Amino acid sequence: MRENVVWCMALAAVLAACNGKKAASEVDYAADSVFESSFGPSDSFNASSASLDEELPKRADELFDDFIFEFARLKKVRLERVEFPLLSVVRGDTVWLTEEQWKYESLFMDQDYYTVFYNDEEQMDLEKRTDLDKVDVEQIHLEKRWVKTCRFQRLKGEWRLTQESIRDFTAAEPLDKFMDFYRRFVSDAAFQQRSVSNPLRYVTTDPDDDFNTIEGTLDHDQWDAFKPQLPDGVITNIRYGQTYDNPDGMILVKAGISNGLMDILDFRQKDGEWKLVSYEN
Repeated sequence: MRENVVWCMALAAVLAACNGKKAASEVDYAADSVFESSFGPSDSFNASSASLDEELPKRADELFDDFIFEFARLKKVRLERVEFPLLSVVRGDTVWLTEEQWKYESLFMDQDYYTVFYNDEEQMDLEKRTDLDKVDVEQIHLEKRWVKTCRFQRLKGEWRLTQESIRDFTAAEPLDKFMDFYRRFVSDAAFQQRSVSNPLRYVTTDPDDDFNTIEGTLDHDQWDAFKPQLPDGVITNIRYGQTYDNPDGMILVKAGISNGLMDILDFRQKDGEWKLVSYEN
């Protein structure tokens, strides 16, 4: 996965909602603090160096990863590639936002990585496909159990933001069920230890050959020393088309923004209990 994907975290926008009788400004978001401090100020990422007349490279519409970097970097591109009026759905309430109503907000949150969840290893090749016509970029709020989604569709050969939405976790969504486990996994040290296989399969780069890997195992006493910084709080997910039909498997990929590092954590569920069975870096 290209490091440029990280800029997808800058895609969240101020969402408004209405029913047939409400104006966009009348929807009450306060109860769930939708627009909390985790949202950076508008255009807060470093786009000041980008020229206002800089064009989107033609190749950017081939791979979604290439497009999303340019979308986040160039204000001109954002205005050109949002399908106005933009459909905004917040917990069932909908409104069509005009260009004047829509506000771009950064979701960079001072992180140096982004995350993607897959059901199996084969799905990890989806990001490289050039025939995708829809990609969802999600911001998952673990503690408050809700998800914000930006939907991009390729229309007439061009990637465009066509919808934004907010929904609460639901039992019908397999990824949401896993997130309830993962939230405890990253916040409860004792539970985390119980949820790590002993021994744990461990794969890492061969220190004598960067093109090869070596495989071994870690026991519980070694896990704390070798484990990566585990994403928590508010995390991202990019749905290139992967589904979560297998309720007993989940792969978390954590990719560095500019350092090329990657952590892959493979979780498996057996008899109703999730376990981390493999860790690769």
